Amino acid sequence: MKPLAIAHRGYHEKYFENTKEAFIEAGKMDFYGIETDIHLTKDLVWIAHHNDDIISGGKNYFIKDLTYEQIKDMKLDNEQGHDNATVCLFDDYLDICKQSGKRPIIEIKNSPKWKYLKKLGKHVDEIIGLDNVTFIGFYPWPMGKLRLSFKKRIHLQHLIEEHTELLGYARLFKMDLDISYKVLTEKILNKFHKKHLKVNVWTIDEEEILRKMEDMGVDYITTNTFDQNQ
Repeated sequence: MKPLAIAHRGYHEKYFENTKEAFIEAGKMDFYGIETDIHLTKDLVWIAHHNDDIISGGKNYFIKDLTYEQIKDMKLDNEQGHDNATVCLFDDYLDICKQSGKRPIIEIKNSPKWKYLKKLGKHVDEIIGLDNVTFIGFYPWPMGKLRLSFKKRIHLQHLIEEHTELLGYARLFKMDLDISYKVLTEKILNKFHKKHLKVNVWTIDEEEILRKMEDMGVDYITTNTFDQNQ
């Protein structure tokens, strides 16, 4: 069985990553889900963006220091030639996923306070339903706090790049694994499958690596390149 394909920060071959246009493009394609990264602004609005800072006009602006009103019209510097690229409101991303039938894969950046995570979970539940989304993150405690707050209702994937000592933490909190393909081994894969936990690998953009991951039996791939027609 083919692994389910997740569009990494939307489909951004033409448009800048994590923008509304990149999410809309991914929604038109045969992806299982669309991944994004989210941050809180100074006035506690969730936006879709990868880095802690925004680069506009050659200058860096930290998201935590700005309100959404200050951010929303900033033109994002990018190499795609995407004119007038702007930050996407998290709610707009959710709406695009909902309308296109794609599962939101939401990476929580940094380590927000527990009260903000609870509000986030409740907000997502109201808009699209917790059963229909996946939260992912590198930081252990936000993921653990989400599990404690929402129990079995919430689907979590723990991001792993090099720190394999956190594998036990992921299994303890019954989180699926979201791991760099460079770190994944058959032993790790089998350990999670034996616990009835699934494994996502990132970022798969070469066909040789894709076929290797398929042969290993991974459940998901996060990719800039391949959809379900791979």
